[in-house]
Amino acid sequence: MPTLDAANISFNLLKTAAGGGITIGPILLGAAKPVHIVTPTATVRRLINMTALAVVDAQALRK
Repeated sequence: MPTLDAANISFNLLKTAAGGGITIGPILLGAAKPVHIVTPTATVRRLINMTALAVVDAQALRK
């Protein structure tokens, strides 16, 4: 996304369009290592999902 505002709008649009789906993210791509961003308004469920994603990414980097 060209700007943070555009990324936020796209993220919220997809979150709304997905209906009852579970959102995981945001995740910063393109860095040397994965970056997982947790906002201050994150729920417990989001923290658990992001932790699980971080564990999978860490295991993938070890291989």
